[in-house]
Amino acid sequence: MKLFVVLTVLLAFVGSALADVNYYLGKQQAKRDVSQSDAQQGITPAQPQPPAAPQAPPTDPALVAILQNIADLRADLDAINHAADAQAGAEQRASLMTHLSAAAAHDKKAATASIRKLAGHWITATSGNKKLTAQNAKLARDFHALFNGAHLSATQTQALLDDVEKILTDAGVTEADATNIVADLKQIAIETQ
Repeated sequence: MKLFVVLTVLLAFVGSALADVNYYLGKQQAKRDVSQSDAQQGITPAQPQPPAAPQAPPTDPALVAILQNIADLRADLDAINHAADAQAGAEQRASLMTHLSAAAAHDKKAATASIRKLAGHWITATSGNKKLTAQNAKLARDFHALFNGAHLSATQTQALLDDVEKILTDAGVTEADATNIVADLKQIAIETQ
């Protein structure tokens, strides 16, 4: 009787395995038949769709404006550095003043006289100084931050002023010119608080 039960179970497993093989072979044959039929009718097989690219998060218009202003400031600083002399650099004054003025938050603007003074000192001190070109991106960010003094603590403001002064002196700007520029920036940071 044990032998009968073992043979029955064994035959059930073998039958099940053969049924699975036959089922698999049948599915494959059906797929081939469908493909062949589609090919005869001129139907191209459907291609799997690639997953959709993740959508970029919506951009903040204020952030876009800040980044554009920093890029504009950098372009002005680059143009001044590549000018032959202060007279040639003065051609950039209007653009620089416009972008410096735009750097400040709308409710806290620096006085036009302060911006004009900074622009004059900057053009005089940095025209033709190509050593500064490598630091202009950082300087543009520092300017933008200082023109928004309300968002800075006294320690942060001083760190930015020290950074600007170090960049200028490392690039060969005279100590007197660097001091004038830092004083102008300090005044602007106070006005925009």
